[in-house]
Amino acid sequence: MNLFRLSVNDYSVPLVADLCTDRFRELADSLGGVACENASPFLHLRDPRHLADPSMPVIELLVLLGAVLAFRHAWVLRRDTGDATNLGVCLAAVAYVLVLEPPLYFPALFGIDDYVSAVFVHNEFTVGLLYHRLPLYILLLYPALVYLAWVLVQRLGVLERHGRVRGALIASVCVGAVHQGFYSIFDQFGPDHLWWAWDAEARTNALRIGEVPMSSTVNFALVMPMAFALACFLLIGRRARPTLGSVVLPAIGCGVLTPFLSIPGQLPVTYLDLVDNPAYDVVRGILWLMLAGATAVLVRELVAAWRAPLPAQPGLVGAYPTAYLGLWLATFLVLGVVSPPAGVIAYLVPCFVLSLAVLVTVARGRMAAADTEVTTRAGAR
Repeated sequence: MNLFRLSVNDYSVPLVADLCTDRFRELADSLGGVACENASPFLHLRDPRHLADPSMPVIELLVLLGAVLAFRHAWVLRRDTGDATNLGVCLAAVAYVLVLEPPLYFPALFGIDDYVSAVFVHNEFTVGLLYHRLPLYILLLYPALVYLAWVLVQRLGVLERHGRVRGALIASVCVGAVHQGFYSIFDQFGPDHLWWAWDAEARTNALRIGEVPMSSTVNFALVMPMAFALACFLLIGRRARPTLGSVVLPAIGCGVLTPFLSIPGQLPVTYLDLVDNPAYDVVRGILWLMLAGATAVLVRELVAAWRAPLPAQPGLVGAYPTAYLGLWLATFLVLGVVSPPAGVIAYLVPCFVLSLAVLVTVARGRMAAADTEVTTRAGAR
């Protein structure tokens, strides 16, 4: 029994007509039950000691820390350099989740239920929003992880090597590939531990890696972060952004533009839902090629960054990306040991290896640049 629970049902807000569908109830029951008729439209709180799985408060705290560190990093960077671009990317990540997530929970409300079905249900966590459908940690996940991928790619020096236009395209692919690596670890772990449930009857979920639909691995983990990064380069990074006010409107624009820029990359999965007898094997092959192609681009940039690291950044600005990525990987290693299984090992291992390669390359670049600076100072004396 929960020791405390906050509801604002006293405020009269009508339920969405199709909120409590039969399929939602089935998926919710598989998670141990998620409120529907009596769900709070705004906010609900639960005792973290009485959630469906002991790992749930852990991921909430990990993501909360990541979001706080992301905004702190962006704010310090703006203060120290006078460049608010990264702060704009953080704000854009919040706009992105607010544009993307609600229609996925309530497609009928947004008038898109004819071509977008509710393909998953989140469990109830410590803090939830929107009729218990949106856990707060999911809202924070975007600034925590998408921004982390952005900063890691910044430290790989892609723009410096390839120039503004070509560099923005390659960097966008790298953001998607980096994000896919560490996000897929989370994605493979979640269903086994009741964080959410996928609708196995949805055709877009038919192709899977273990319990995770390839639509999530490719569309959500790879394609949409790529589109997000490209939107940020187009709207935020095209000119100097010295103040908070100069990035607010472009950040909102990035959140709105991202779903549209991602449409071409989502076509293979969209095809599954549009055709009566889709060629599943062909689509599977295309999705694997997309993953392999983006990874190959990233590996090439990792090799280049290893050979020519960027100058070191001091303090939090320099330490944040590798420190948080290291904490992310270590946390999931511990969770996987304490509470297996944690997804498909054959896919998790490459994701860990890729993420470690990014971590080591960025960390080595920082250390190598710092050593060069020390040597230069010693020679000057």
